[in-house]
Amino acid sequence: MKIIFAEQLVKCRKEKQLSQEELANQLFISRQAISKWETGEAEPDLGKIEAAAKVLDVPVEVLLFGGDASQSESGFKKKIKGLLEEDEADKDWHENHRWREWQYKPINNGWEFLARYYWVIFGFIGMLVWALART
Repeated sequence: MKIIFAEQLVKCRKEKQLSQEELANQLFISRQAISKWETGEAEPDLGKIEAAAKVLDVPVEVLLFGGDASQSESGFKKKIKGLLEEDEADKDWHENHRWREWQYKPINNGWEFLARYYWVIFGFIGMLVWALART
């Protein structure tokens, strides 16, 4: 892959309608540094490339190698996004399991504690009975 940072920087900067001065101010560098990057006279360090990508709202890969920002997502990222999107089956599941909400509400009194954690109390009583029977 050929690195075409200089051309991509100019293209992305103009798409965002930023001047060299405005971009330089947002990156806390001089306008001359931006000019040198765009003409290929100098190359920024990785931190400045990442900062420029963030300011220009494009992935670092687009700045370095070109291409569309929409096409730069890998297949893995697309699969993850697809898995994380909520579909009809998810909505249905949440509707059918709404009764579980009471488990996550704060406990306001002793009766609610007993209703939720009766099994802990039974276990504790069982341990006491077992320990007293052994002595």
